[in-house]
Formats: sequence, C-alpha cells, structure tokens
Amino acid sequence: MMKQKDNLDPSGHLEIWKIYSTGEEELVFDEDNTITSGMGVGLGLLYAGSGADNITNFQVRYFQLGVKGNTVIDTYGVSTTTLVSALGQVAGGVDYSGTDSGIGIASHELMNWDGTAKASTGFGNTWFYGLLTDNAIKRVDLNSVTYIIYLDRQTCNNQTLNEVGLFMQNPLGNDPARSNLVAYRPFTNISKTNDFSLVFKWTLNF
Repeated sequence: MMKQKDNLDPSGHLEIWKIYSTGEEELVFDEDNTITSGMGVGLGLLYAGSGADNITNFQVRYFQLGVKGNTVIDTYGVSTTTLVSALGQVAGGVDYSGTDSGIGIASHELMNWDGTAKASTGFGNTWFYGLLTDNAIKRVDLNSVTYIIYLDRQTCNNQTLNEVGLFMQNPLGNDPARSNLVAYRPFTNISKTNDFSLVFKWTLNF
C-alpha cells in the first residue's frame, strides 16, 4: 500500500551556473538539496493559525550565501538552522555588494525553531540577507517553485562560496522580522571573480 508520507515530503534541486562575458554557460553544480525542519515549523504555524497574520510572511523571500559549507558537506541535514559562516556576518552585509550589484540587502533577526532569536557573531541578533524579488520567483507547475539568485560579475568577488540557504520571510510576524531557514545546500568551492556571473537556480517541489 502506498504510504501517504512518501508523497507529501517536499524536496528541492539546486543548479549553479557560471555565465562568462562571452555568453558561454557552464553548469558547475547539479544536485538535490535538503529541506530543513524550518519549513515544517513555518508551515505548522501557518496551518495552525498561530503565526503571522499576513500570508506574505510565510513566503520564501531571502537567501544567504556562505563560505564554510565545506566543513559540513558530509554531515548536514534537516536539523540545520543556519549557514556555517554566512556572508555579511563578518562585513555588515557588504560582501553581497558589487559596483553593479542588483542585490538588495535586508538586516533583521533569524529564528530558532522555538521562536527565539538566534544570536549572530558581532551583530547582536542581526543577520544579513539577500532579497528575492518577484522577478526571481517563478512558479514552474502546480507543485513547484523556482528561485533565482543572480550574482553579477562584480558581486561577491574574492569570496570562496560553498553554501547557500533559503529563508521564510517572517512566520511569527515579529517586529523586527525574524526569518527561518527552510532549505540548505553546501556545494563544492566556487572562487568568485569578475570573469563570470553566477546563477543559482533552486527549485522546491511539494
């Protein structure tokens, strides 16, 4: 007999592309990702009516990139709540910026699964996020949504990127906002330079 659980588990898939100035495209990463327990926490709040009043607070609207995912590439799992070392936690968010960067930066709290704020390194309870605009979110079919993270040639240069996370906006409706990690993936090192842009194409399936 078919198990209902086997057909309701959310899943995800991440592609990372290098785009060179010549127009050449190179697929450098193409694997499934982990949907963290934070997704269940957020959806539980939504369905129980015990979280934010505004439905938009349950949307995935933020991302983080990091530089120490290589340390957990064999050990990470659904219990992951933060990136190992997110950009911005050492430079006030400026790591996402480039002279032509179109990435908007948000700064607010990050939620533990019990609803409390997680402390950051050097910034109290403040964490830095990249914004996912409406144009970066595409409904693929009835059950799938794709999120596009675009780093132009001037963005995140001289950083060795190896982890990325997606965040639900503010499921408790806190002020200040308190986002929670819903999807995470460490990946092989990518040393970002101005020779190429990076495109993260991240599809979540329900």
